[in-house]
Amino acid sequence: MTWRRIAPWVILITLLLAIFIDLPRKSLGLSWLPSNVLGRELKTVLGLDLQGGIRVTLAVEPQPGQAVTDQQLETARNIIERRVGGIGVSEPQVRTEISGDGGRRIIVEVPGLSDENQVRALVGSTGQLQFVNPKGQQLTDNQDIRAQIASGAIEVLFDGAEIDPGSVQPSAQSGQLGVVFTLSSTASDTWCRFTTANVQQPGPIALDGLIITVPTIQNPICGGTTVITVGTGPAAEVERTNLYNTLRFGALPVSLSEQGVDQVLPTLGADFLLQALIAGGLGLLLVLLFMIAHYRLPGVLAAGALVFYTLVTYALFRLIGVTLTLAGVAAFILSIGMAVDANILIFERMKEEIRLGKTLGPAIEAGFNRAWSSILDSNVSSLLVAGWLFWQGTAVVRGFALVLIIGVLISMFSAVTVTRTVLRMIVRTDWGRRLSLYHVER
Repeated sequence: MTWRRIAPWVILITLLLAIFIDLPRKSLGLSWLPSNVLGRELKTVLGLDLQGGIRVTLAVEPQPGQAVTDQQLETARNIIERRVGGIGVSEPQVRTEISGDGGRRIIVEVPGLSDENQVRALVGSTGQLQFVNPKGQQLTDNQDIRAQIASGAIEVLFDGAEIDPGSVQPSAQSGQLGVVFTLSSTASDTWCRFTTANVQQPGPIALDGLIITVPTIQNPICGGTTVITVGTGPAAEVERTNLYNTLRFGALPVSLSEQGVDQVLPTLGADFLLQALIAGGLGLLLVLLFMIAHYRLPGVLAAGALVFYTLVTYALFRLIGVTLTLAGVAAFILSIGMAVDANILIFERMKEEIRLGKTLGPAIEAGFNRAWSSILDSNVSSLLVAGWLFWQGTAVVRGFALVLIIGVLISMFSAVTVTRTVLRMIVRTDWGRRLSLYHVER
């Protein structure tokens, strides 16, 4: 079976799937439709500027007699950004700035979350994990042991720097949630000696000077992996996620103190979004009117291809969880313009072939073939630039680049495959072979 025969079915199935994914379940009373596809919830993810969220301001505190370097500040910013991204937040905005008194601070903006405590615990901790020898003392959860460590009453066996970040994985054993990891050879030997000598005794573990768990050592742990269990239930799931991200992404190189936590309202972003959608809608309408007036039947087909493009692109956004910010909306509108540009190249090439004496069918094929190289070069150039922005940019820039990459790829499919397939079907009819429908004369 050739591509020409299966292309209409591919287009139809893709369109139906896109409509199924795009349908708003709640507003249309379609809650009976499945809202999960391929294990993902179908939803439109909006950025901080469009849906609001939480903003945490952290002051950077240098050690006595030491100054915070730009490298330390940037390292801390990157670690916090990865930590927040690890709890499933799309496009967190983490930036550094200088306060009015000349101090340094880190601003963390998290879209779509309402649990302040989860964010505060994750971004505020430096992530200094300590394996503790209690020396016979009874330690409890959340107990501050910094003074006891300083006085020598209890001993720190080793810290989180001895953990292999690549080995950190979530764990669930016998219903108990936890985190499993591998230690360095030196720490592994220390841990082996301690656990061998203290079977059925507590082996406390602290994070930033606070005891986070006091597990009982069941057996000696030598040369293998270590598991920290945190319990069961929703609270344990949150605790495990925070611990996992702290261990995986490392300790912060600077100390931080919380200056404030604010709820960010989306009012300003919503106003800008409405203005952007109105401007984009009017611009698209004018473009479609021009296409139909100048190219007639091909212009109508181009308009249909753009509707197909919009439905499929939005469905893909919902399926893979692309975060839409104002920058993303701008990239979406830009990719629509690029799809129209591809159609213009194709139709102008087609009209040139008709003027050279070719019949309509061969002229359409030649028009698409001759325009393809220009379309490919243009879109590959856009993809290269967008790819570089995605690789090197900040969270907002990466969001813009991702939306643009998806839009460009789908616009190539809609402009070339969809329009071409429908035109081939039309020229096989009697009415579809009239040159007057194509606004061209020999």
